[in-house]
Amino acid sequence: MIAEAKAVSKLNLYLKVTARRPDRYHDLETLFLPLGYPADRITIDFDAAPGIRLSSSLAGLPENLENLAGRAALAYADAAGISPTWSIHIEKQIPVAAGMGGGSADAGTVLSLLSAHYGRVAHDDLAALALTLGADVPYFLSPRAATATGVGDRIAPIEGILTVPLLLVVNPHFPVSAKWAYTNLDRSRIGEDSEQRLPRLIAALRAGDAESVARLLHNDLAFALYEKFPMLRQLREFMNANGALNSQITGSGPTMFAICRTQEERTRLAARLRETFSSETITVFEEIPTGILEISR
Repeated sequence: MIAEAKAVSKLNLYLKVTARRPDRYHDLETLFLPLGYPADRITIDFDAAPGIRLSSSLAGLPENLENLAGRAALAYADAAGISPTWSIHIEKQIPVAAGMGGGSADAGTVLSLLSAHYGRVAHDDLAALALTLGADVPYFLSPRAATATGVGDRIAPIEGILTVPLLLVVNPHFPVSAKWAYTNLDRSRIGEDSEQRLPRLIAALRAGDAESVARLLHNDLAFALYEKFPMLRQLREFMNANGALNSQITGSGPTMFAICRTQEERTRLAARLRETFSSETITVFEEIPTGILEISR
């Protein structure tokens, strides 16, 4: 039997680091928005040769148990008491080490596919298993618009009707590790948000107010990234001067996203980016799904 599923990417519309933990990780408060594009495609053949084999469409991407998705499969096999005969393939579209959750999305989707097929691990146990693989892997078990706290593992779906604004995503062709981003975080920025931007941002999404959403974008990790990588500041200034209501880095970067007022302005901004920056330098993802999200528990 063969099963497949889409592994969606994500944006952080808001990311505030609230505390540094004794284990040297950080507590944070963030807003995840899932994106149906760019997305990976995960295929699992459950009746292959004994063991776990994982391949991908992207040359150089770690394979087999060196890939986080392969380790997710092994963790599920151990938890469920299964001797695996699985061949897993990733059709890769989400940029790597880009702040869009690609590796975590693949791992979470593999766990979801295995769980749907075998049903041997309870939902809460599956979430706990996902957390052992990475802080945001639990989110990708059931990706939806949500806030997250703790290390990103305490997830609360945002209930009600949200209107996703017109988005454009730009991936510069260099990786940034999450470890680097957190290590270089300005410690003076750590703490609670006195401006209460997160509840205001959620209210703006509910109201379909794209200008307020754009104004309330925030990422504590972005400041060090703009200093280290001048191209990111250049991209932000360019997008904001060429039709974006605002732009920001997602997660630990370097991928950036812009909010646009109209479809025409998004199309024009995408064209200007492609004219100004070479295809060897950036990839522009223009056809980001937008519109109404309705979430209930």
